[in-house]
Amino acid sequence: MRLGRFASIAVTIVATLAFGLIALVVLVGFEREAHAETLQAPYGGRAIALGSQRIACGAMPGGWIVESMGRAVRPPASASSVGQVVELKVASSMEACARSTDAVKLVTTGRWPRLDRASFSLSIDEGRLEGRGRDLKGTVVTFPAAPEQPVFDTCREPQVEGGAEICTWRVPKTVSADPGAGALRWRPAGADVSPDAVLFDLEGKRADPALFTIAPSRVQVTQIVPVDAAVDVSSGTGIVPLLHPEIISAVECGNLRCSVEASRLAVQAPPASVTTLDIKFRLAPHVTYTKKGTQDPQPVVKLSILRCPMTVVSGPALRGIEGARVIVRLEGQCSHDIAQLHFAVGSRRTDVVQTETINEASYAVLAIGNVDAPQLSITAARGDGEGSVVAIARTDTKPSPLVRSVLVIPGYPPIDFIPNNRSAQVHHPSLNDAALALLPVQDVYTAGNEGGVSTVQGEINAAGYVALRFGYRNPTLPAPLDRVDLAVLTDPLQRMVKEAALPAPIGTSVHTNQPLVELVCYEDGRPFLARPGVIEHLSYDSSDSCRVVFHRERLSAEYGTQKLQVDIDVRKLDGSVRPEAKVSQTVILRAGNQPRIAWIKGVAAPYDRISVRISHVPDETHYLGALEILGAPSVQWSIILGKGRVRLYATTAIPTGLYRFSDSDHSGVMSLNFGIISRFTWLDSDGKEGLLGLEGGIMAFGLTGSTGPSGKSLTEVGAVLGLGLAIPIANAASPTQASINLHAWVEQRITSTGDEGANPRAIIFGPSISIGNVGTTF
Repeated sequence: MRLGRFASIAVTIVATLAFGLIALVVLVGFEREAHAETLQAPYGGRAIALGSQRIACGAMPGGWIVESMGRAVRPPASASSVGQVVELKVASSMEACARSTDAVKLVTTGRWPRLDRASFSLSIDEGRLEGRGRDLKGTVVTFPAAPEQPVFDTCREPQVEGGAEICTWRVPKTVSADPGAGALRWRPAGADVSPDAVLFDLEGKRADPALFTIAPSRVQVTQIVPVDAAVDVSSGTGIVPLLHPEIISAVECGNLRCSVEASRLAVQAPPASVTTLDIKFRLAPHVTYTKKGTQDPQPVVKLSILRCPMTVVSGPALRGIEGARVIVRLEGQCSHDIAQLHFAVGSRRTDVVQTETINEASYAVLAIGNVDAPQLSITAARGDGEGSVVAIARTDTKPSPLVRSVLVIPGYPPIDFIPNNRSAQVHHPSLNDAALALLPVQDVYTAGNEGGVSTVQGEINAAGYVALRFGYRNPTLPAPLDRVDLAVLTDPLQRMVKEAALPAPIGTSVHTNQPLVELVCYEDGRPFLARPGVIEHLSYDSSDSCRVVFHRERLSAEYGTQKLQVDIDVRKLDGSVRPEAKVSQTVILRAGNQPRIAWIKGVAAPYDRISVRISHVPDETHYLGALEILGAPSVQWSIILGKGRVRLYATTAIPTGLYRFSDSDHSGVMSLNFGIISRFTWLDSDGKEGLLGLEGGIMAFGLTGSTGPSGKSLTEVGAVLGLGLAIPIANAASPTQASINLHAWVEQRITSTGDEGANPRAIIFGPSISIGNVGTTF
């Protein structure tokens, strides 16, 4: 039973493996068939087969001819078709052509060149391949780049020498220098260099891919190690990078042990007294080292021994900018005598700007200037002249970032200038591996930082345009190196330095003990500060003491110049405006040491009302945020100059239609009357008379000869006393006041032209018109 079960399992496993193998073979076949979509043949050549499972559908384009019942195609006969690519629809049979979507590309190439394969020489460090032969024009040399798309160069104008053509192709310096690596391949003129393109020869036969491999018979190198290479043995074993490790067959380092490991040269640390090391390299066959025209198959390279670890800690240096800097860290023995070292970038000596010692390591800030190489080599040496190299460090470089900044005063839109009366926030792009710090420019602008946001403020005496400057820093470095400017970047935008005018809080300041503007009068010998929005009452004696005070000494320079509209008017008791007192003017107000005063004029009578209104002028060319200014007054005051509550005054009365109540013979209507009346009445808070008043005076009645029912004369002069209802209709409270009245008097006759026996007393009732208002208020 067990053996049967094991046999069943074994059969299942074998069947599974067989099925997987068959599927893999089929898939590989399909993959090869699917990728063999480009067929290439030289012009004038014999027909080439499309494959056993393909047949041409329809007419042939581009001069190709269908043969063998559609199973083969012949390339064009003309050389003018070299490089021409056409597409041919194919199917498994003629019946399948109607529904087939398959196609192949057909490429016409030139005739194959006759190459002298032994003549190829590769100068790898110069990126040059040279070869000889015949019909080389248009011949393509490919070399690996991307996996699916090799790069190539074409022989355009070969040189003729000794009956043969010589051509040079450009190849990358990174291509393998091993002659047998097969990295270089050739193609005839006009060929497609895709890896899956199939080449056919002039006889119509599929070409062996090995035919196109180039194996240089001579390879020349001019560098085995980098130019600035040295042996850093600070960790016990020195590691030196090799530029072409594939051509090194052996290496000797004198009495020291060394070897090639992982494409690098590993060297045992020598005694402390050894400062240089001679390394002998044995090169692969057909490879020679060339220096100053001399070829050497076993070159010796002298390298400096480094015992001081040095690294670039500031990150990649910026290239293409003046004044670039890097920071290097030295450890070990050199960290104690960093002041005795001098540094160089490549072959150019550089200045040491600053040195720091932090946690037993020494740091040096080096001014490398304007560099454009993608990589830098920095050496530290001891001694005069070139001295002895003690350390080498390398760093990449990168383009300097573009800095574009935006200036903002919080609460307002972005501005296009640098304010000199207040600071503005500077918003600039953030960098992933560095930080930007706004740098001040002496006598032009100052830089600050508030809550992690950069700020800028122009100098008050600066004029013209300036660009903001930023320090490029590495914030991950220990202090104080995190504040070292590794480069200075400039915003491309030039900005003017000028004042920023913001509407000052005039309206809100009047409710504090430091108002920016106030209305002041003197009452009883003491200053009186008017309250905004409240109708104040002062005595008429204060009329010449009122003035508007603009407190420049309280205005902060941060608000800039204020452009204010000031409106002052004085109105009479009846509401009409006194023209001589009206003021409507734009006032320019700047911060200063003394206030400005505007006296109020034109108050001519008690109970005149002073109105003062102050507002910001909504000028977009002057104020930031001018569109938000409402135009309504920011503050306004009203003062009535009069405090009396009763008034006694005299007026002339011209009653018409008075009715006299007396005895039956001396009662009746008196059509025209005239007299002088004294009136005593109360006043409201605005100085307006009450409707009722106590009246008394002398009146002449019946001036037109008025008579009673019996014909008795009503003309007489009498004294009156009583009540009156008065309504001013013009020039209220002035000597020319006009009123309409209704009287109820008791009369005592003084003189008469009528009957002497008439009653001397009477009651008078009726309307009148009075003109005048001469008296006093108390």
